[in-house]
Amino acid sequence: MPLTDSEAALVAAVPDLDAAAAFLKELVEVNSFTGNKLGVDQISDAVERRLEELGFRTAAMVDGVSGRHLVARRRDVAEGAPRLLLLGHVDTVHPQDGGFRGFAIDDDDADVARGPGVADMKGGLVVLLGALEALAARGALEGADVVVVAVGDEEIGSPTSGDLVRAEAEGAGLCLTFECGRPAPDGAATTFVTRRRGVGRLRLKATGAAGHSGAGEGASALLETAPKVATLHALSDAAAELAVSVGVLRGGTAANVTPATCELEVDYRFPDVESGRDLYDRIVDVVSENLLRGPSGRPLVRTTPVSHVTRPPLERTEAVATAAERVIRAGADLGLRLIEEARGGSSDAALAAEVGCPALCGLGVVGGDIHTDREWARLSSLRDRMRLAALVMHRFLRGAP
Repeated sequence: MPLTDSEAALVAAVPDLDAAAAFLKELVEVNSFTGNKLGVDQISDAVERRLEELGFRTAAMVDGVSGRHLVARRRDVAEGAPRLLLLGHVDTVHPQDGGFRGFAIDDDDADVARGPGVADMKGGLVVLLGALEALAARGALEGADVVVVAVGDEEIGSPTSGDLVRAEAEGAGLCLTFECGRPAPDGAATTFVTRRRGVGRLRLKATGAAGHSGAGEGASALLETAPKVATLHALSDAAAELAVSVGVLRGGTAANVTPATCELEVDYRFPDVESGRDLYDRIVDVVSENLLRGPSGRPLVRTTPVSHVTRPPLERTEAVATAAERVIRAGADLGLRLIEEARGGSSDAALAAEVGCPALCGLGVVGGDIHTDREWARLSSLRDRMRLAALVMHRFLRGAP
C-alpha cells in the first residue's frame, strides 16, 4: 500500500548514503575481534555515543576481562507502550594479526566495501542506528519503549551476554536483529532470516601419561582422541540438518614424547531443541568411549569436558511468521522485495525467541562471505535497509500491523 505522508517523511529522514558509509568505515577500521577487549570497547563506545545523542540512557555490563555489553533504553516510556528490542553485536571473528584489516572499496565494483565485520555486523549497527536516527528526527521515539542491546561476545556464542539478552527480551513484543541480509538467488530480492539452527560448542581434554616415545612409555592422549574425529564428523546428517565438526585438535610437546594431554573442540548444529539434546548425547558417547586400555582392561586415558556453550535454534513459529509478514509488507511498500531465509549459523535472535519474544534476523546491510577475508557489503543497501528498519519499527511502535 502507498506510504502515508508521515511514513514517507520518516523514511526520507534516514542518514544519507555518504554519511552512513563514512560511519561504517569508521567502525570497520577498528579491530574488534572478540578477544580484543580494547577494540570491542571502542566500537561499543561509538555506538553508545550515537544512542545518547538520540535520547537513550545507556548502561554497560563489564567483567573486567572481556569486552563490554551495552544496553540502552528510552527515558520517557509511555505506560502500556509496546516494547521493541533491537539486537546487535560489536565483536567480529577477525583477529588483529590475521592479515585482514581496514576498510576498502572493491576494485571492480564501487558499491561493494570489504573489511573485517563490514557485513557481520558493523553494517548492521549502521542500519540499526540510522533507522533510530530517522525515528528520532520525526519525533517517533517520544514515549516509545525501545531497548537496544549490543553485546561484545556474540561470535563465541554469547557466553557472558546470553542472560542479558534473554532478560531484555522478556515482555518485548518484537525483536529485530541486524545480522546481514543476503542477495536472493534471483538477484531481484534480498533476504532476511526467520529460521536458524542451534549451535553447541564443546571443549574436551584427554589426559594420559607422558613418556619416552622410543621406549613405548606413557599413554598417548592424542592417540586416544584422534580416531574419534572421523567418528564425530560421521554424526553429521544433511537431511536431518545435523552437523558436527571438530575445529581444533591440539596435543603433544615434542616428536619423541608421548603426549600426556590433548584438547578437542567440537562445533555441532541442530534444527530444534530435541534434536540438539540427542546430538549432544551422541557426541558425548563418542568422546567418552575408552579406546586405550592396559592389560587389565583399565582405561589409560581419561576424557573430561572443559566447557560447553549452546545457543538454541531460532524456529519459525506462528508468531515469527506473523512478524515476517510485517517486514515483507513494509519492503513492498518501499519497492523492495524481501524473502525469508533459513540459515545454518546461529545468532542472538534465538536467545530472544527462547523466552517467547517473536524474533527476526538478517535485517542488516546486504553482504556475504562473512567469517572470511573476502567479507563484503553492498553500500547502496545501507539506505534500503535503514528505510526498511525505520518503517517496520515505526509501524510496530504505533500498533499498526
